[in-house]
Amino acid sequence: MPDLIRLETKDWELTVWCSDIIRRQRALNNTLARRGMDVIPTSTLKLEQSVQVKSLSVIDNDLNINDDESLNSIPLPQALFFENCQYQFEWVFKNKVDQAKLIHKLKAINNSFRFSNRNNIHVLTGTINTGNDLGCFGLPFCYEVNGQSYKQTVSFEVLPVKMDLHTDLEGMYRAIDSNYPLWRFSLANKTQQNVSKGEGRGYFPLLWLAYFEELREKMMAGLKVITNVPHSRLQTISHKVKADRLKGRLSHKIVEQIKQDHAQGLYQKRYQQNRKQLSVDTPENRFIKMVVKTTKNRLDDFYSKLTLNNLKSDQPVISDAFLETLKAWSLPLKKIQSQSFLSDVDDFSGLTKESLVLQQKTGYSTVYRVWQELKFYLDAFAGQSSVSIKSVAEIYEVWCFLELRRILVDELGFEESAKRKAQLQLKDFEYDLKDGLGGAFEFVRDDSIEVRLAHEPVFKVNTKPIRTWQVPQKPDILLEVTFPDGRQFIWLFDAKYRIKPDRESDDGLVDYDEDAFADQLVPEDAINQMHRYRDALIHINKDNSAQKSRPVCGAFALYPGCVANGQTENPYKEAIKEIGIGAFPLLPSANGDGSKWLAEFLINQIGKPMDYDAYQHSDTLYVQDSMRIPSYGMKQVLYPDLVLTLALGPGRSKEYKQQYEDGTARWYHIPKNVFEGQLGNHVVKEVAYLAIGTISPGQSTRTIKRVWKVRSVDIKQRCDITKEQAGKASNSEKLYYLFELGECLTLSEEVQGMPTRQFRSAMKLTRLDAIYQNRHFSYLPNIYTEIIRT
Repeated sequence: MPDLIRLETKDWELTVWCSDIIRRQRALNNTLARRGMDVIPTSTLKLEQSVQVKSLSVIDNDLNINDDESLNSIPLPQALFFENCQYQFEWVFKNKVDQAKLIHKLKAINNSFRFSNRNNIHVLTGTINTGNDLGCFGLPFCYEVNGQSYKQTVSFEVLPVKMDLHTDLEGMYRAIDSNYPLWRFSLANKTQQNVSKGEGRGYFPLLWLAYFEELREKMMAGLKVITNVPHSRLQTISHKVKADRLKGRLSHKIVEQIKQDHAQGLYQKRYQQNRKQLSVDTPENRFIKMVVKTTKNRLDDFYSKLTLNNLKSDQPVISDAFLETLKAWSLPLKKIQSQSFLSDVDDFSGLTKESLVLQQKTGYSTVYRVWQELKFYLDAFAGQSSVSIKSVAEIYEVWCFLELRRILVDELGFEESAKRKAQLQLKDFEYDLKDGLGGAFEFVRDDSIEVRLAHEPVFKVNTKPIRTWQVPQKPDILLEVTFPDGRQFIWLFDAKYRIKPDRESDDGLVDYDEDAFADQLVPEDAINQMHRYRDALIHINKDNSAQKSRPVCGAFALYPGCVANGQTENPYKEAIKEIGIGAFPLLPSANGDGSKWLAEFLINQIGKPMDYDAYQHSDTLYVQDSMRIPSYGMKQVLYPDLVLTLALGPGRSKEYKQQYEDGTARWYHIPKNVFEGQLGNHVVKEVAYLAIGTISPGQSTRTIKRVWKVRSVDIKQRCDITKEQAGKASNSEKLYYLFELGECLTLSEEVQGMPTRQFRSAMKLTRLDAIYQNRHFSYLPNIYTEIIRT
């Protein structure tokens, strides 16, 4: 691959090289084509200080440059810088350079460059990997010529290949900013380790900074109480006055001293007098003054840095709304600083002992507790010179979490009932999440279905009731649905900012399908990880630790695949249906196409409000194909005593009917299409008993007198079922379920009232104990109500 860029100025020549970007360019073009965007991506090379460019070539193509003009922005005819690519940069200096180095804010990047001076050739060279960092990437460097220092910054925009930077990513930013306005900002943690004393405080736990505003509001409520009724205490004040100005009751010692002094003619001598008065200059108020001052100063500093960062960028990534919010946080603190009582308070120098006022008194205790958490956030701002954005992989993961929340609210009709605040614990010198949850939402709906949406739950060998047996597991997203009957279903999701390439070589080079509208898939290792999640998590019964079960109904990868126009089916649809493992493409979109398959899946699993009986819907989930895969050689059932009530069809022989009257029947058949699709096949195989209703002479309704155990059930064409098995012969090729009956159980009390008008009205799935406990057919409870066709 030739050099990507060769830029020559009067002082230096810059060369940029990459092993291969053609595949990346093709992938980006395909991504834009799937969105119907007919544009040619380009790049721009920017310089902090204007320079006179002598020559410029892009992939061995010379560009026309006016060497008399100073430039700080150089348009390039094609996109050259992409995510997850490795680039080599080399500056060759023309003059004798004593020293040259990179001065990036990240130490790791600086360490990847070296300066060499061999045979009077002065070269600064190094390699960077863009990783998942999108947007403006700046490389500041400095060099010395004859003792004079020069600084310059070369910057360029890193583009994604899986989505569009200015539509998809902006959509994610809007969703995140509306819920967690601080989270997506990263404060260059590696640099902080060198210049800030607050080491270890630069890391912001995921979805935690969103509670900054909540803490601030609590603090302001406490400060309001304090300003209205500031704490004060009696303090002894000493001062010296002349004898004629002494007031109050004097001690005998002072009186005798005055007599002696007057006898000696010392009338101007001053005497010490102590008095007590209320004072607000207490350690507690000094603490409050420090809290207000520190919070305001650091918020103002953060606001200034963000604003400056926006001004320096042609495409600001920090929203004006967030900047205004920061400003609004600072203004009330400024007003509190102007309170008159704080002017009488000295600076805070620490607490010599624990203060009951700070721990218990109204207002003070609130501010004190909030400060213990709030100061962690603020310490993260200290010692920073710039603000950047988290990697797109982190952005995508959190956006997927919020998109699931949006689908639950907007598409499925849930209302948020609780937002769990991440609990903190002090671990060594850093704060850590107590239970590993970055954030959790709880929802409820009118039909009493409850949902819990958790981010990054951690499952270990000691977690309850779900645990692992060897290594911890931490899926990105957990969706837990609890139905009114108490049954819980769990689906796991993992956000993967990756798309499976068409080909991948041993050296890591990828090649994407030249067909822009071919199915976009997730990498195979992501699917393997979904299998791992489902198999690794085990539910332990709280009453019987030996009783284990697998709680995960399905595990799915979420990836930034774009749904092409006219694409109607998820490429993972069959796998999701059959085994409960697969993936969903997920991206922002104005019309909802970016999340339509995920939304359809959740609607199918949970349902929309009032579409069905929520108390019965959980049964339907248990008979899906993916839920009914037993271990080899075993059978999996939900109801071991499931009973199917049935009536005899018309036109049967007298001998056939008599077998059901006297309990000697051995066969029963029923059309396959009376059960709903594939779900019915699972239910029929679960049926353990048949309760056959018969009509006795003089009765207008059928009566259930006996219940037969089911030995086996097969699917056969009607023509293959004999007259002895069916009561009459038929040449039809229609499919039927043929039950082989076993032991006959005679009821002590008959079940009356089975309908006679329609065959299907006599069909009901219930349980054996209900047959014994109820005397009328209408009282029998229904199970699997959505399975039988009516």
